[in-house]
Amino acid sequence: MSIFSSNNWPPSCSSAKQSPINLTQSGAKPCNLSCDLVMDDGNVTQASVSVSDEGLILESSSSLGSCKFRGESYVCQGLSINHPSHHTIEGVQADGEVTAIFRKPTGELMCMSTLFRINSAQTPSYGFFKQFVPYAVTTGETKLQMKDWSISALVPPEASYYVYEGSTLVPPCAPCEWVVFKSMINMDQGDFAYLVRNAEAGSRPVQGLGDRDVFFNDTNNVPGGPMPHDNKFYLKLRPTGNTRISPKLETKAVDLKSNVRQSKTDAEEEAKNPTTLLGHAAKAKNDYVSQVGTLGLILAIVAAIGIGVGIWKGYEGSRASPVTFEFMRSWAIWTREKLYWLYNYVLGFLGWLVSYIYGILVWLYNSTIGLIPYLFNRGQELAKEAIEKAAQKRAAEASAPK
Repeated sequence: MSIFSSNNWPPSCSSAKQSPINLTQSGAKPCNLSCDLVMDDGNVTQASVSVSDEGLILESSSSLGSCKFRGESYVCQGLSINHPSHHTIEGVQADGEVTAIFRKPTGELMCMSTLFRINSAQTPSYGFFKQFVPYAVTTGETKLQMKDWSISALVPPEASYYVYEGSTLVPPCAPCEWVVFKSMINMDQGDFAYLVRNAEAGSRPVQGLGDRDVFFNDTNNVPGGPMPHDNKFYLKLRPTGNTRISPKLETKAVDLKSNVRQSKTDAEEEAKNPTTLLGHAAKAKNDYVSQVGTLGLILAIVAAIGIGVGIWKGYEGSRASPVTFEFMRSWAIWTREKLYWLYNYVLGFLGWLVSYIYGILVWLYNSTIGLIPYLFNRGQELAKEAIEKAAQKRAAEASAPK
């Protein structure tokens, strides 16, 4: 089952600034700060592809590439593909979405996402998907040898993009910054058939925007003329001059599939040691049910409702009548009748239960232990009949003429 079909997500996935969202150009602000994105076009030669409840996963023992966003260096830990898309653009959901997960050396996350449509045109994304999507299977991990494969193929020809603060798409829904390209890329019909066959359909519902701002980087209106042709992708907008360059990247081995195990661990830890009001309420309810059972919880709720109704009716009666014993008499009679009915109901149920259990025990006794005396008596009767028949036979033989 896809993880997006589950309702058992930790409370952290209900906090503000969740992803995905619906992106509109009319609701976005110009990116006045430096939000330039530089994609490294280095090629990846080895990777592994697998299928999990999070979708189709591609990862490498080192990394899948790197980029610089707002002057900060990021390393791509891996990417996931889901169908249909998580994000919607102008209210339209695409055939699917590929999300690259980047991390800074200091630990902060950035997710870069491109929506795709089914189209067999020979674009850079055609070869991008063709080298790993058909090899994903549900039975395990497939090692791949890649040729001329680069994460930069995720960038559409028209490279304008949205920027907003959100979260990862799966538990623990960690905070991250999102870069979502406005235009789509293409996936071949055959590759999409492989994707649908192996990775279960699922996407997280669109979340509310709240008080967040969405920024739009329009690369068609970039000052400074055309971008340099030096085998890199430059997506920039109004640089402020205070761009910081991070030290040389350190590549580390990562494991995206551990996100599922980690999210389950986080959910168990939240259940044991809640950090939110809803978490405390859920823990209190579970602890009470484990002690008294579901029937005890129902009786406690009924009792609480009865007490609440009694207090409210008593208050209403005190407002309408003088404070004497008489104004509560009717409610005292009503309460006594209900308690008496409940008492008789419980006693009747217990009496039926005892009779039912007694009947079962009697039946078991008669079927097992009670059967022994019957068999013993029956054996005696058969032996007696045999003795009588033998005596009659001897008497007949003695009286017969010789």
